[in-house]
Amino acid sequence: MNIYKIRDRQSLERIEADLLSPFACKSVAGGVTRLIAEDEHPYRTSFQRDRDRIIHSRAFRRLKHKRQVFLTSYGDHYRTRLTHTLEVAQLSRTIARALGLNEDLTEAIGLAHDLGHTPFGHIGEVVLDQILKGKDALEGALDIGDVGGFKHNYQSVRIVDLNEKKYDFDGLNLTAPVREGILKHTRLRRGHLNLPDFRMEGLFYDLDHATTLEGQIVAICDEIAQRTHDLEDGIRAGYVTLAQVRQMALIRQVELAGDIKIERDDSEFLYRNHLVRTLVNFLVTDVLQQTIRNMKEFYGQSRRFACFDARLVWFSDAVDPLQEELDRFIMHEIIAKAAERRSDEAAMSTIRALFRHYYVHPNLLPAYRLEKCTTPEQQRMIYNGSQGPAEMKKLLADNPRFPRAISDHIAGMTDHFAEQTLLKLSNLPPVELARQRGDIEILGF
Repeated sequence: MNIYKIRDRQSLERIEADLLSPFACKSVAGGVTRLIAEDEHPYRTSFQRDRDRIIHSRAFRRLKHKRQVFLTSYGDHYRTRLTHTLEVAQLSRTIARALGLNEDLTEAIGLAHDLGHTPFGHIGEVVLDQILKGKDALEGALDIGDVGGFKHNYQSVRIVDLNEKKYDFDGLNLTAPVREGILKHTRLRRGHLNLPDFRMEGLFYDLDHATTLEGQIVAICDEIAQRTHDLEDGIRAGYVTLAQVRQMALIRQVELAGDIKIERDDSEFLYRNHLVRTLVNFLVTDVLQQTIRNMKEFYGQSRRFACFDARLVWFSDAVDPLQEELDRFIMHEIIAKAAERRSDEAAMSTIRALFRHYYVHPNLLPAYRLEKCTTPEQQRMIYNGSQGPAEMKKLLADNPRFPRAISDHIAGMTDHFAEQTLLKLSNLPPVELARQRGDIEILGF
């Protein structure tokens, strides 16, 4: 063997074929598709290339300043959207490796699954959804109408398909298995969601769960990461006591499995750390064991190693209700209390005010946003400064892409940038802000 030879893409694909399980989604060129045809990379597989594009995207970098549950300014040790994303990717790789599946695919999906999250956590998603459904007139009877709503997993796909701009094409042009895994890391919304230019190719939209086990792994790891780190952060913040936590059946099982005890008052810190890491291991082990059983049953019935039209990666029947109890506890005792104490009203007001500013004064939007939703003639009229709010409204009436462009812009903001942008928009007249639009772009994007 020549130890000085570069391991090119073909050799990596051969390693996958030799080492990975028959249930794995291989990254061979013929097994994956992109929305736009591209030549393959000489020494990276398709999924490795996807992962790298995600990491180098602007949307990924902005995750570090987006709220998970606690404000990014609350403390240095609380999770942000970025640290949550990294935990999901790490757990996903662990499970994929243990099952002989494609680690690169799970990592790519895990790193991109939350790119579409708004500033201020889930409350930002709720506000944008209400606005884009026409259920929030923004105190001005703007009559936006129902233009389709908002959901972060769909927005994540829009970002990688359309909104990122680094190449000669729109988006990152990721492979279909990565795009499907991103979309299906949480529940789909088929009944009431209409997104312009949303590409359905390769998403198997008729199925609720990813058709690759790697995609299903990311969905379950998202749940495990949220349960465990929200519990740890809630204990640290003092929202719940250890006495409350230890009353749950799942925690009692984990204590027994890990022989975890509190022997004196000063050991609570060590207990918390021991509990959380043992809880992670307990849930991951349960998922691994149950998934193996499900894989055997699926193959026995279908004689297929691919295109999984059933959810195979999940908790056992014994553990599933216990983790659901933990989820309800976290929602009621930690997330709801955190929402009260951090004043979600302020976050809601910020997003609503930003949307109104941009809707009434579209000339404040960056040019690259307006280019996606208006004609060149409309852009000239918007930027010449002679149009008042009434004329602007008439100019962009019945154009669902315009409010969608506003939501794209706001959803991409970090918590701090959203607050600072609103201050700037509120304290300067629209004409002056239009002159400084370039500064706004530099600050945020």
